Amino acid sequence: MNTHSTAARGKLENLTRKVFAGVIGALTLELWSKQVSQNLHFSGLADVIMGAVLLIVLAINVTAWLGRGNNVMLMIHGLLGLLSVLLLPIMTLDTFALSGFDTPWVWWYVGVAALSMAARFGLRASFLSYLLILLVAWTAIIMLEPIGGASFAGALQGSVYVALLSIGFAGLVTLIRNWADTVDEAHAGYLLSALETARVDAIEREDQRVSALLHDKVLHTFLFAAAANTPAERLASVSLAAEAVDSIEAIQTGAEPEGTTTPASLFLSIKKAALKLSPRIRVTMNSSGLDPIPMEAAWAITEAALQAIENSERHSNCTVLELKLNSPESAVISVQIVDNGRGFRPDRVPRARLGIRGSIVNRMALVGGTAKITSILSVGTVVTLRWPE
Repeated sequence: MNTHSTAARGKLENLTRKVFAGVIGALTLELWSKQVSQNLHFSGLADVIMGAVLLIVLAINVTAWLGRGNNVMLMIHGLLGLLSVLLLPIMTLDTFALSGFDTPWVWWYVGVAALSMAARFGLRASFLSYLLILLVAWTAIIMLEPIGGASFAGALQGSVYVALLSIGFAGLVTLIRNWADTVDEAHAGYLLSALETARVDAIEREDQRVSALLHDKVLHTFLFAAAANTPAERLASVSLAAEAVDSIEAIQTGAEPEGTTTPASLFLSIKKAALKLSPRIRVTMNSSGLDPIPMEAAWAITEAALQAIENSERHSNCTVLELKLNSPESAVISVQIVDNGRGFRPDRVPRARLGIRGSIVNRMALVGGTAKITSILSVGTVVTLRWPE
């Protein structure tokens, strides 16, 4: 996925994983009650399996809130469900057939395990392969006489029910993920368009600056020549005219530096793009410098700044958002994005979130700059971009 994305999928995934973890927790409590009620008819291995299930479900809930490791826990939960089905003949005591229970407690785990794998993979071949193995194993084992001796029709009916439920859930998960990907791609396109507009604007402003400087030099030459009264002044006007001609020739032959902009032009471009992205942002600028800034660096600074603004708008819940543009020294760029949002811990950002590492830190490093993120929970976040390092 493009690093410009707003991580709509990541945000939606985090929300759905938290909700699903809560649902799995509730379903596991029901599963545990079933296991307790049938405990006399199962060996101690059933208690071990149930203990492992409770630990894995706890891990699913913890990792869902931490934002990392949840996929692994969901897979372990699903595989443990398949293992419990395969071990069912070993766990079941002979008294179960006479206990009056129609279905062993593992049946409830089959459905929950299938849902876990559906949440992990969505409607993909890996999930369908797992589901096929799980339901074939369950259908074959539940027909064994000591376990219940269900008829083929009865066993198949239960398996079809689980298949329809889990496949429907997997389809819903896939649909939601595809929608989120579409949102991310659309927003990435918008950001790229804004960046391209900013780049073109910076080039246009640079061209205007060169034209203005050239105009001023020629006009100054004419005015000086018109006011020349002495031979020395006339000689000086000739020298100025020669310099003006040299400047025109340099521009025509391409000797004038290409692919550069200035702090002033860069800041105006960033301001324009930032206001399009966030109309409420407060922008302050402090630069009148004309020192050349490579377009590669200007592009990276603009891109990183817009990504930081986007992150604040999407994730911080801030009421104040500021953009500070400054050129403290010759050919030095300093950009700060400040918000008073909820803050975060940079070391806890999930690896799937590329906005900070990819579009801010790494992008600045590639052009010889730095990006520093300072964030305090419930206070806010400051992203500082500086070029050169």
